[in-house]
Formats: sequence, structure tokens, C-alpha cells
Amino acid sequence: MQTLNSSLYHDSAAKVRYLLPDQLRGLAIVLMALFHLCYDLTLFGYLTIDFQHDTFWYLLPRFIVMLFMFTVGIGLWLAHHRAIRWRAYNYRLLLISANALLISIVTWYAFREQWVYFGTLHSIALCSVLALPFVRWPRLALVLGAGLVIGDWGLGWSLPWWKLPHAAMDYIPPFPWLGFVLMGIAFAAWGGHQYSLNQVGRAGEGLSVIGRHSLLIYMLHQPLLFGSVWLFNRLWG
Repeated sequence: MQTLNSSLYHDSAAKVRYLLPDQLRGLAIVLMALFHLCYDLTLFGYLTIDFQHDTFWYLLPRFIVMLFMFTVGIGLWLAHHRAIRWRAYNYRLLLISANALLISIVTWYAFREQWVYFGTLHSIALCSVLALPFVRWPRLALVLGAGLVIGDWGLGWSLPWWKLPHAAMDYIPPFPWLGFVLMGIAFAAWGGHQYSLNQVGRAGEGLSVIGRHSLLIYMLHQPLLFGSVWLFNRLWG
């Protein structure tokens, strides 16, 4: 199973694998699992959290998406900055799109009033297409990426995007999140991908392992967490 970025976080010409993208992706997965566990426990009444108004819980999922998108940009540059590897790119795009469609179908049947029509994976797929040309122009990617984020978050200049009337469980429009993909491209182009989180010891190694299997964990973690909390509630609640 591939990761949410490129199939391998390496320079396609040098054949060198870099740890940082895997570690950042692994960190995002761990934080996402923590968020969903707390969400499920709140849903069943074991915790009391106001996810919309508590600053920490409001910002946490946005930080997680930021990490996801940033590593998408790093992965795009590492895999394609010398030449676009169309076979690997198309396979990755198809894999992510198929999983995004699966999420839409499952949530449509299971949570009809909150089904996911454009969530994180949908946005990653589209942003991967929109950002690909910028692997050749990292300076332009940085300027445009920063402009999207600052314009939306700092100045309130929101670009329009498709939105249905219902409140989806996960809604991640490409704007401003494309901005973090573009900034990830610039970060990698200027050598930032060569750093790692190894100074945290085994935790960094663990994040690398999680990051290498991020798509599989992404797809399975919430059904497993929700099912575990539901079963606990049925047996001991």
C-alpha cells in the first residue's frame, strides 16, 4: 500500500530516500488517530469536548491537514522535479482517487446527512494535479502558496469552491490548502527535505514506519476506533 504522497519519498534520479516526509506524514496520522479517538469517545458520552469552539480542538484537525498537504508538495518535488514520472504519478493519483471515492460511497450509505463528498483525499488528489506544474518553478510555488494561505486566513479572501448544503463529516476545499502543497514544493526544492526528526530517537523511527503505510492506516483507523468504542459501550457502557 502506498503512502498518501509519492510511492517513495526519494529523489527519482539519485535513488536516495529521505526520512522527513515519512515522519511528517506519520505525525499527521498519529494526531489524526488521537483526534478521532477523542471524537468517538465524545460521541458516546465518555468525554465532553466542544470541537467547534475549543481553540485546541478546532485548530488540531487544521494542523493535521496542513501536514498532509505540505508532505504532498515535498513528495511531488522529490519524485518529479527532474522529469515527471507519469506512470508512477498516474498510479498514485488513481489510488488516492479510488480511496476518496470509497470514502464517499461508504459515508453516503452510513451517514447520509453528513456524507463526505470532498474530503482530505479528494483534495489531495486535486491539489496533486494543480500543483504538478510548479515542481519546475519552486519560487513561484512559494509566492502563490503563501498568497493563498495569507489571503484566505489572514485577509478573508476566500476562493469559491463546490459546496453542498449539508455539513459534511470532512470537507477540505482545494483553497487555501493548495497553498501548503505549493509551499511543500518550495521547501523540498531548497533542501528542507534532507532534515529529519531522528533527534527524538525511536519516536522518529516509529513515525517513519507509520508514514510509509499512511494510506492503509488512514483508511482503517477510524472504522477500527469507532468500532472499538462502540463495542466497549455495548459491553460495559
